[in-house]
Amino acid sequence: MTQSNREAAKAAPRRARAIEKEIELNAPVEAVWMALTDGKELARWFPLEARVTPGVGGEVFLSWGDWCQGTGKIDAWEPNKRLRWLEPLPGAGEHEAPRHLVVEWTLEARGGKTILRLINSGFGETDWDNEYYDGTDYGWTFMLLSLKYALEKHPGVARQFIGPRHKFAGTREEAYARLVAPGGIFRQAFPAGIEEGSRYSLQAAATGDALEGKIEFIRPPRGLCVSVENLNHGLLFIEIFGETGKVDTTLWLYTYGLPEAQHAALAAAWNRHYAAIFADSKAAE
Repeated sequence: MTQSNREAAKAAPRRARAIEKEIELNAPVEAVWMALTDGKELARWFPLEARVTPGVGGEVFLSWGDWCQGTGKIDAWEPNKRLRWLEPLPGAGEHEAPRHLVVEWTLEARGGKTILRLINSGFGETDWDNEYYDGTDYGWTFMLLSLKYALEKHPGVARQFIGPRHKFAGTREEAYARLVAPGGIFRQAFPAGIEEGSRYSLQAAATGDALEGKIEFIRPPRGLCVSVENLNHGLLFIEIFGETGKVDTTLWLYTYGLPEAQHAALAAAWNRHYAAIFADSKAAE
């Protein structure tokens, strides 16, 4: 590339990219709209805490704790049809001007079911943008599955949440390898080559309990997701995000309707075990 071409490329505006997903939900469109626009309903499948000020000009606040939270400004509000909000794009470096991501939902009623479409746009082209785009795309895969579980398997039931998180001073590939090795998530090695949709039966490394269900998806080195049928149709999800030396790893275990004592015991065991997996390689927060 010549000097003039390099300068032209540097000066050219970033080409925005979008994540597009669609899911069919066995729920009426009114219930899906509530799941997107009511703070209590949002917290059954998406963030830990949510608040919504309805209507154009209103806001959507989403929080997973101090480390991940933010507010989006609503600029489209068509009940049971369309919702869109703008949220500041977090940055890893200097940007010429503030940028925003756009999160847009459209809903279509179809035979008592709902077709829900998501377009998440506004991603740039830097290396950091690429990582944020890929991680967000992976995260939406799980969140839409979580929405399906909340509406179809656990309507009206509050989600119970376990979420140990650890900063790892290595690569995503190394973090993933630790989690699928014997003694990682499970006492046995996670089966190599197992296909999505297959059945599994393994022992949880944190508790020794048998876990059974379906392989929902596998995306090394981002993570994986399995259903846990014998925990009242819960979900276990691994998320690995970030650059080498600053890798952020999280285990999300969603359960529904378990006795509080059982849930508290599970949380204590998983938090201890997850910290032990990465105890020898902790990256700075």
